[in-house]
Amino acid sequence: MSRFTLSRGFTIVELMITLAIAAILLAVAVPSFTDFVQKRAVSQKTLQVRNALELARGLALSQRQVWTVCTVDASNSCVSSAGVRLVVFRDDNDNNDFNAGEMLQQDIDINSTAVQMSASFGRPYMRFARNGGNIEVCSASQTVAYGRRAIVFRSGRIRLSSDSDGDGFDDTGGTKIECPSS
Repeated sequence: MSRFTLSRGFTIVELMITLAIAAILLAVAVPSFTDFVQKRAVSQKTLQVRNALELARGLALSQRQVWTVCTVDASNSCVSSAGVRLVVFRDDNDNNDFNAGEMLQQDIDINSTAVQMSASFGRPYMRFARNGGNIEVCSASQTVAYGRRAIVFRSGRIRLSSDSDGDGFDDTGGTKIECPSS
């Protein structure tokens, strides 16, 4: 026997069938994985928002000063939507914007998610410790309808919404999480 008849390998037909099966599996798995990644990013950003709110509350209680949490645009003005960063700062001049010279305690990049401020009376900022409010964190991708909410009660207690059944409603409060469409 010649040396070539003893070698074993894949035929071109077997290789093409294997590649076709792999392509079909990838086509099915990629959208689910993308949704998973977007939902995970929203959940992690919501935890960062809660931690920022708890930090501001703790600072307000320990220092007996008013601390502000808001999303800011490129000019450091507090905005209710389309912000690029979430900041925790002491607003010394009470203008509800982060200005040079004011103490910045935390600065969180929020470009990968859409954060909607919904504080009391429609304000684009939250000050501790006066009124409660909500901060909604939504996926920046319009194809993934998923959001979570950090809920601040008037007492200052903070809790995260939960949507275990995936219907877009907070399971304990029954309120719909409305993600802004841009």
